[in-house]
Amino acid sequence: MKQTIMIVDDKRANIDMLSFILRDNYSISIATSGDKAIQLLERVTPDLVLLDLHMPDIDGFGVLKYMKANEKLANIPVIFVTGEQNTIIEEEVLELGAVDYIKKPYNAVVIHAKVKNHLDIKAYRNDLELLVQERTRQLEERTRQLEEYAKYLSASREAIIMGMSFMSESHDRVTGEHLERIKAYVSIIANKMLELYPNDITEELADKIILYSPLHDVGKVSIPDNILGKPGALSKEEFAVIKTHSQKGSEFLKSTEYFLINGSNSGDMNVAIEIAEFHHEKYDGSGYNGFKAEEIPMSARITTIADVYDALRSKRPYKEALMHEESVKIILSGDAKTKPEDFDPKVLEIFKLVHNEFDMIYDRAVKERS
Repeated sequence: MKQTIMIVDDKRANIDMLSFILRDNYSISIATSGDKAIQLLERVTPDLVLLDLHMPDIDGFGVLKYMKANEKLANIPVIFVTGEQNTIIEEEVLELGAVDYIKKPYNAVVIHAKVKNHLDIKAYRNDLELLVQERTRQLEERTRQLEEYAKYLSASREAIIMGMSFMSESHDRVTGEHLERIKAYVSIIANKMLELYPNDITEELADKIILYSPLHDVGKVSIPDNILGKPGALSKEEFAVIKTHSQKGSEFLKSTEYFLINGSNSGDMNVAIEIAEFHHEKYDGSGYNGFKAEEIPMSARITTIADVYDALRSKRPYKEALMHEESVKIILSGDAKTKPEDFDPKVLEIFKLVHNEFDMIYDRAVKERS
């Protein structure tokens, strides 16, 4: 199919001459004034416009401005046809967006060459735009797929983490509600820590602590049922066995990471490993293995206070559940087993500020259960 050239000129002789030169190679559309050109452009979209500069009513400048203001017409190449010898006018029309100009008297070879060149450029530009659009569409689709895959991986990872955590907690006769509560408590503390002590924790670390906190007791899968479920006080030997669950959990998570990433330790699960290994350490050094203060990773220091609070609130084989006020008093003031020095002072300070939110989380879980 032939490309269409629109010729706009108020002189019929000029239209006839240009039509004669171009008609064998192109379809010709004509307008005898600027006003008629604009009316025709509302119905026809030519491939190129040959536009006379001086016309009554709307001149060539007006037609060009109209085309450049119209998204549908803005990219159509316009070649001015003029008898002017004024270089200032030539510069002006080119600045307005014309691609070239043809001077009278007409030279058929020049006209054919300029028309063909600018149509070829337009075709190349159109092909390039289509290529860019298609490439952009492909990139957007790829980005969408990657985002969906990332969401899937994130959801899958969380499901695996919660599954592993629930495996250990169910072994300890504790429901998955405990895991969700721990995660919620930890989220409150970690985000408050970001607000109050931004030099002590990063957003990335906070996100990982929240994500991996349910794995704190994963090592309990290695503890015999008769010890975990014992209703009375543990013997010295039994307590020694209980204490191994932190190290067992750390070893289990290291092995899991090694297996999942085909024989190497990437460090992605370091936070989970820290939480499992250190969550029974105490800030004053009186915990399972004597680590103290900054020797205990921040991830474990945050998880510890969340775990202690939930343990106080929960019924266990060896104890009854406590109310919020009593649990808070024990953490802040101490009792026979717990003392304020067990906790990082900054974490303890945050707990004082947010403990009512802990109470709401626990009460909401109870209401949902009932």
